[in-house]
Amino acid sequence: MSARRLGSYGGWGQEQPTPTVPEVPNVQVTLPTSAYGQTIPVVWGKCRLPAAYIWVPPILTVTSTHIEYWDTITSTTAKMSARLRFARPLVPNSTWTMRKLYANGKAIYDATSGYRAKGLKFRAYDGKSTQPRDPTMVKEEGETNVSAHRGYLDIVVTDFDIAGLGAPPVFEAEWIQDGASTHDYDAFTTFSGSIAFGQIIPVWDQGKLYGFDTAPNATLYSIYSVSQYFSLDLPADALAYYALFRYSRALDRLIYLGSFAGFGGWKAVLVDGSTGAAIDTVNNVVASSGISGDPGCLIDFASSAIMVGVSDDVGIFSVLLTEAAVTLAYSSAEGWGGYASVQCVTPGEQRGSEVDVWLCADADLVKVTFTSSGFLKSSSVLATLPNDLRYAVYDDDGDLVVWTDAATVSRINGTTGAVEYSKTVPYQIQANGGTRRLCAPDLNRLTEDFYFAAGGTSYLTDLKTGVTRSFTGANASVTGFAYDGETETAVVVISGQPRRLRLIAGDGINDRLLSDFLEDLMVHGGGFDPSEVATENIDDLIQGAVIDVTAGVRDIARSVIEPYSIAMFER
Repeated sequence: MSARRLGSYGGWGQEQPTPTVPEVPNVQVTLPTSAYGQTIPVVWGKCRLPAAYIWVPPILTVTSTHIEYWDTITSTTAKMSARLRFARPLVPNSTWTMRKLYANGKAIYDATSGYRAKGLKFRAYDGKSTQPRDPTMVKEEGETNVSAHRGYLDIVVTDFDIAGLGAPPVFEAEWIQDGASTHDYDAFTTFSGSIAFGQIIPVWDQGKLYGFDTAPNATLYSIYSVSQYFSLDLPADALAYYALFRYSRALDRLIYLGSFAGFGGWKAVLVDGSTGAAIDTVNNVVASSGISGDPGCLIDFASSAIMVGVSDDVGIFSVLLTEAAVTLAYSSAEGWGGYASVQCVTPGEQRGSEVDVWLCADADLVKVTFTSSGFLKSSSVLATLPNDLRYAVYDDDGDLVVWTDAATVSRINGTTGAVEYSKTVPYQIQANGGTRRLCAPDLNRLTEDFYFAAGGTSYLTDLKTGVTRSFTGANASVTGFAYDGETETAVVVISGQPRRLRLIAGDGINDRLLSDFLEDLMVHGGGFDPSEVATENIDDLIQGAVIDVTAGVRDIARSVIEPYSIAMFER
């Protein structure tokens, strides 16, 4: 007969150990955001200033734990979005560039070197009269509750992690008036010999770049050090046409398609991403059609990957990759969905063992869902535009940004299909298989902006607003390019060789005439007509000025010119 008391069987009812709850770090998540009554400095030329917090939504602190081997790892994030105000330009509608950004004295962004702290997302505003509302503020507050905040030098940071700082930091920034960006091309250091690139595969998160020619040969480069790692001896074959070169991060495997005649008979070749050794092949991925351009994408899963592609006769196919094998998982008949052309294949949301892939099919934006085994699960049309689609980008909030053959860009709600904006852009994305130089969407890593180059000009289109900025001075002979928004770096191909491109914020005019500042001060700060202000024999130079116009422009002018022994007269 058991002597245990009732309810004690199996240990129930006995004293249990108290679970260990990770201590939540003490992160200050509140701060005053009103700038009412504060003096806002007025700037001209160059300046470095601290910011005032204008708007901060609730800061959410999240602490999570997970097990790595036998250790419990605790991580905490405190994501803060905020509008930061630095100054007011003396000259209305002047052009300003934020060159550097600091948090508690530490540089987190430097446009002169291409450095950006991991996870930093922001938009800089120079206060022009055409300035739109900020999309982060609109998403949080609603469009009718947000103004454009024109007339000020502001930035809006989005989901900036302040957990390691303990509190919202003190931000400082360097601003440059009329500081035009320049194109900085860096040639890669190579071993003896070279190859003429036909395809490039940037692996942005690892800082690697694979380059392929049609021999086929492959070369591996370091984007960070702008140098060659080594060359890969790919398996010899009797193929003459190649397409859809991709790299699987999960498997460290390269895959490409090859055909002897270029029409039908396409086989998939799987090789080791570190040695180039042949792993496996599968025949007749595309049995009776060509493959033009780069109409495909690769999606990694935990221990496998799938590559989805489209043939010239609009046949949809997918191949399944593992470390040891490649197999044909799905192949449709030609003319899938009744479409005449598919111009772009874009990876979308990944949910466990399935993924959405977006197709620019004629004028339709089509969502196709594949399983992790490569089987086509479902398809549906999200939106139909007035013009045929050329290219699509899946944004971080689930919306799609699409470009058409009429030089327009539209943002489409990824759930409802509603068009949120539609704008004309000063460039035209070429047709797939034609003269398109832009790499496929899965080879770009975009954050705020979409990069395009044409005719010696670089363009950056804001994905949230559709506003496009242009920078002249690009190399007009680029034959391929891909862009990384996190590091603001592009990899381009010029004369068959890779180049790293960074848009470097210029210094503007290093030394500016003191007379120009005095005239701007009186005209834009004091309201004088330009005909009422004259400067004579003033050839002194300054770099910039930070002033408080509440003191009166006459008093400011006198305090500035006195050290230069310059006299001021009023008539």
